[in-house]
Amino acid sequence: MRSRSRAARGQSLVETALGLMVFVTILVFGIYFAEVGALTLKVQEAANFALWDATGRVLHDPEAGQWGRRGAVAGAEAEAAARYVDFDGRERMGGTGMPIQQAIARALPIQVRCDAELPAGVPGLAPGAAGPALAAAMDVGTQGMACTASSRLRAMRVGRFMEGADGFFQVSHRRAAAAFTVCAAGRASGDTCPGRFGLLLDDWGLSGVEEGRACPLSIDSGAPCANRDYSLWTERIFRANGGGGGAGSALAAVVGAASVNEDQFFMSFRGEEDDYEENIGPTHAGGQSRWEVTPFNAPNSPSYAAPRSNHFLGVPR
Repeated sequence: MRSRSRAARGQSLVETALGLMVFVTILVFGIYFAEVGALTLKVQEAANFALWDATGRVLHDPEAGQWGRRGAVAGAEAEAAARYVDFDGRERMGGTGMPIQQAIARALPIQVRCDAELPAGVPGLAPGAAGPALAAAMDVGTQGMACTASSRLRAMRVGRFMEGADGFFQVSHRRAAAAFTVCAAGRASGDTCPGRFGLLLDDWGLSGVEEGRACPLSIDSGAPCANRDYSLWTERIFRANGGGGGAGSALAAVVGAASVNEDQFFMSFRGEEDDYEENIGPTHAGGQSRWEVTPFNAPNSPSYAAPRSNHFLGVPR
């Protein structure tokens, strides 16, 4: 009975030892793979951050004819690299560029790369396709950008504790723990990341705070317009189409009336912040001093009266 009991105890010990070898391997690499997954998401996040950060930068200067400024791409790349150097993009942490060590995984600082160009095969919106006049008026630096990010990962603290000289396991644990490159888009080719995320930049139109401001009634060099770009664009169209023409002067000559300068440019742009109104003095219908942009709402013209409180351009939505 004693010899049988000793044999049973010895068998249990061997089974426990064998089981622990498998369990510890699964536990260690389970933790490692989970950390790799979390770090990979941060690499992808870094590349995406650079893309969306560029869209919030000043991309054009219509007065100077500049569009798709390349500096916006370089600035977004630098911001993403500074924020994600330590894998935490919530704020600039003053990263030192040191590797990040987790329980098992060890990662080198994220490298972000953005190019002021569209990825291969992505069609652009060339201004030349719309005619030579538009191409001459627009200095397009870049139509878009392409970004990627990468990091070098490997498993640490995975020793040779289960790799004896007799080669108990067919594949070395150290091979599974070897360093490899993680890419934001696609898989690495060697140590490089050929895949990139692409994004078209600029809307080739007016946007932002300054380009949404109102313009008081301005006649040629009268009151300054806070929305400089909109005013210049409007006047440019006016001049390109021959100004006011000569029809009014011809009509005035027929009836013997005094002529006016038809080439005189003036404009008024009022938005919701001004209640869509321009104060021009008692000069128009009914002697009213307020000119209301669409839909004109005059007491003496009830057919034009329309409520426009909280309505875009006065039209109920």
